[in-house]
Amino acid sequence: MSGSQSSMPRFVLIKALNRALLGRFVLCGVVLVSLLEILALMEKTTPILNRHLGIRGILTFAFLHLPALSIDILPLAFMVGALFLLTQMTLSSEISALRAAGLSTPALYRLLLPAVLVVGLCGTCAQYWLVPACENALTTWWNRTDPLAGQDGQPEDDILWFRAGPTLVRIGQIAQGGYFLRDVTIYHRDATGLLTGTEHTNTLTYTQGRWHPDGAQDLSLSEDKSFVNVTRGDSTFIIPATPSTIMTLSQNGAFVTPGQISAILHRGAPASLPRATYRMALFGGMILPLEIAVMLLLTLPVIYIPPRAGLRNPLPVYVLGAGMGFVILQGMISALGNAGTLPAPLAVSVGPLLGALLGLTWILRMEER
Repeated sequence: MSGSQSSMPRFVLIKALNRALLGRFVLCGVVLVSLLEILALMEKTTPILNRHLGIRGILTFAFLHLPALSIDILPLAFMVGALFLLTQMTLSSEISALRAAGLSTPALYRLLLPAVLVVGLCGTCAQYWLVPACENALTTWWNRTDPLAGQDGQPEDDILWFRAGPTLVRIGQIAQGGYFLRDVTIYHRDATGLLTGTEHTNTLTYTQGRWHPDGAQDLSLSEDKSFVNVTRGDSTFIIPATPSTIMTLSQNGAFVTPGQISAILHRGAPASLPRATYRMALFGGMILPLEIAVMLLLTLPVIYIPPRAGLRNPLPVYVLGAGMGFVILQGMISALGNAGTLPAPLAVSVGPLLGALLGLTWILRMEER
């Protein structure tokens, strides 16, 4: 009976601390996402209005762009929320009361871990499945509402190249959300990577689950590879991608699900980015809870602010600077991983490891004072 009574106050403390931390995280996240959304809309509002999409178009862009922005600011929003909570508790002497009751700094960190796990796991799930769906819908909507997309004579600003196994595909223009393509060429290669022939079509339309070409031509090398045979193509022009896949490939980032990453890396599915970029996208989602845990660790030094010092103590500014530095460092190392300079597991883990070492060293220095 005494054991259950002693565990009850601890459960109440865990519930109260994590509820307060999650509340401040949500508040800070809403503010940061709103600022980033406003900046994005400042760039896109004029093109949206030029397409006569009106307020509905602005809201559609903001809603579909929201998940990607939320994931980008997730660790920083958690750190700012934790900074607000711990600073408030320190200045109101709540931390001093907890210390007097025997609560150590590591114990306080463990009490806040449920909030870290909730936010981290939700962020991982959103990055793996929600963000790819929303970004694909946004890209498709943006392409479908372009009144000039697919018109003959328009400049080819965004030529898409992608590979599917040994096959390379070049698409000059994309319109109607990926259902209409212009200037499409397929490059067939053998197992050694040498070109064996090409297929070209002026336009390609996707209807009834098939691609239908117009003006198709086949180019093949002679047996001695001394000249090229040009023949009229038939109606069996096949590219290894659906309209939805093409819109995903046309994006600048690797907004794909784990299943799509596995298919690209192991089964030769269509891909427009380096393989290292897809590996980084896979491991980046796994490491997100650890990044948030490191952010919380970097925030803990604020509990050493003397209550009488108030906000005159610069420690919260130093903590916020350390968090920003961690975000910048992680971005720089991720760039090396995307370029293939570092293996993906190493690129995603070096930043959190260095951040954890910095946080632990900082806390130990504060404990010695």
